[in-house]
Amino acid sequence: MQNLFKSASICLTVLFLTSCTNQKNNSPMDNQTIIEANKNLAKKWILEGWNQNRNKEIVSEIFAPNWIDGNPTFAEQPSGIEGAMYYVEMYRKIFPDIQFTLTHIIAQVDYVVFRFTATATHKGEFMGIAPTGKKVHFSGMVMHRIEHDRFAESWNEIDLLSIRQQLE
Repeated sequence: MQNLFKSASICLTVLFLTSCTNQKNNSPMDNQTIIEANKNLAKKWILEGWNQNRNKEIVSEIFAPNWIDGNPTFAEQPSGIEGAMYYVEMYRKIFPDIQFTLTHIIAQVDYVVFRFTATATHKGEFMGIAPTGKKVHFSGMVMHRIEHDRFAESWNEIDLLSIRQQLE
């Protein structure tokens, strides 16, 4: 009886410890489904949100309520969904007609990374440069950490030097 109790205790301990870990025990098929969903999330944000100017409509579907911009472009940018929309609104003031092309997209179970090219007309002050009306072309890369099917944290690298050189 004592051996049965020890065996049951060990089994319960193992079950408890494995349920407390953060490891995802998804099958390869489940992982592939999640990876494709992550790619689609990024595509929806860029192709529908930005290119169709629907950011306000879909921001709460795409971003976590506690979203963090890992390298904020604007010092006064808040976090959360409000921060994501602040970023959009600031860029829309500067480049109201911005259009993106996704050139590469790579995803894992909890991350999606994409490279883009963009074109836009300079209509608002940018890096101290008054609006010029010039069309600019630039590229960048964005990485999003995904949690519960939403962007939880983001980092972007945009070729700001190229934009600046085109505007001067």
